[in-house]
Amino acid sequence: MNKFVIVDIETANPDITSICQIAIVTYENGEITDQWHTLINPKTYFHEINVMIHGITERKVKNAPTLSDVADIIKEKFADNLICSYGAFDRSSLTRIFPELPNQWLDIVRVVRRSWDKQFAKYGYGLSSMAEALKINQENHHDALDDVLVAGQILLKALADSQQDLEFWLNRVRKPIDLEAYNKAHCKLEGNPEGSLYGETVVFTGELSIPRAKVAEMAAQAGCNVVTGVSKKVTLLVIGEQDITKLAGKELSSKEIKARELIEKGYPIQLLSENDFISMIQN
Repeated sequence: MNKFVIVDIETANPDITSICQIAIVTYENGEITDQWHTLINPKTYFHEINVMIHGITERKVKNAPTLSDVADIIKEKFADNLICSYGAFDRSSLTRIFPELPNQWLDIVRVVRRSWDKQFAKYGYGLSSMAEALKINQENHHDALDDVLVAGQILLKALADSQQDLEFWLNRVRKPIDLEAYNKAHCKLEGNPEGSLYGETVVFTGELSIPRAKVAEMAAQAGCNVVTGVSKKVTLLVIGEQDITKLAGKELSSKEIKARELIEKGYPIQLLSENDFISMIQN
């Protein structure tokens, strides 16, 4: 298997289907053979947090195509190729929008964890952190094309350093990494190492429609580490209904306030509704 594509999306708001930018780059024998990217008019609102992250506004996409306008192009780029993404978010979004996609997916973060877990644990495994650790130039983090190109360099370096091919990694990412080393580094609740979201760390806030213990169990089975407080290691915050009597006059919970503060400092925390998170773990 010498050919694959890498995809990255940016979204307008917490809805994982509100795509406002997409980039798809095709690699063959370690070389880029095609690259395509475009802004997307999501026909929905832009949340200030998302705009702060990627800088894309409603005005910038006013004359951009809608997702339905470019759906055939996306499917043509994917064809029957292996699709790679840096993390599970892009896959969750695109398989929600295009449930008919038959492609295999490879999460580059899972490759990174198994290639350099001990070497780069102190840096964290976010795209920008790994780019810095591997001395890969990144000009515009959270621009979809720039993120794809950086992710491509990371994946190619992992393949070279491990001296293994994509077939090997498709199998390897389904197996545990060194759990003892991982637990020492994190000292947190463990997710299923074979789950598709392994490496994500989730916190819940607010009232959920099903018992929190059940959701936590589902999240852990899907691979998420479930923790009780927001920190720099958290990657997902699931927001349920808030009881205003517990907010001490504030509009947001203390967990959401802290998460937004960390997002403003550049930490890649994704804010999700309960429904979107359930959909993500079911995928």
